[in-house]
Amino acid sequence: MKLEKLNPSVKAATVLLSVIMLSFQYNITLNLTVFFSCLFLLLFFSNARVKHILVILAPALLAAFGMFMMGLYYAKGNSITSAELTEISSVPYAVRAAMSTNLQSALQLGTRILSYAGLGILFALSTDGEEFISSLMHQCHLSPKFAYGILAAFHLMPSMVREFSQAKLALRTRGMHVGPFSLKPVFAMLVNSIRWSESMAMAMESKGFAGNEPRTFYSVTKVHWYDLVFSVVCLGSILIFI
Repeated sequence: MKLEKLNPSVKAATVLLSVIMLSFQYNITLNLTVFFSCLFLLLFFSNARVKHILVILAPALLAAFGMFMMGLYYAKGNSITSAELTEISSVPYAVRAAMSTNLQSALQLGTRILSYAGLGILFALSTDGEEFISSLMHQCHLSPKFAYGILAAFHLMPSMVREFSQAKLALRTRGMHVGPFSLKPVFAMLVNSIRWSESMAMAMESKGFAGNEPRTFYSVTKVHWYDLVFSVVCLGSILIFI
């Protein structure tokens, strides 16, 4: 059973509820258990590549380390006094800082970021975008007008990236310097994006698209028994652990 076969709306609701439940807890073991469980599911029960997992996980690890250091050096409570620090001035500064702050609070902050990142990566790497939008229409009753608008913008992204590269190349061929933060290629990309969006809107209207009219669908997502089992197991496990 692959994670990609699960209903995206049920999966999204499960992840969201799990995040809400974790936000009220300060259990380091629970946070680490959720994080490593998500990695285990991605590695053995999904089609996600290890390279993609590591690329997305790198910023999360950096953020978790930053939160840990912030809690370690700047947390209040359970700290020793400055007078006591002067008595152990021979101890290295890093050791004194760790002794003078709340290590427990730092671990709570860092591991919470990891648990959130694990749940987010689990959903992102095991969910198809078009299937998620389709599920929002059929299970969450999202209006087709908004759903197809989101899909249109999603499919325009590769064209916008290509147009940005072409605009930079065109400016360089004219002898104009283009820095990493230059707005000139961005302006050209946005102008062409507006033209594409207008053409796409006209094409949808010419094909008879109307967001408020009843319509048929080529593919209809449904909620199966294993979707509910996945949700109950995930949420129930967190509740039992709490």
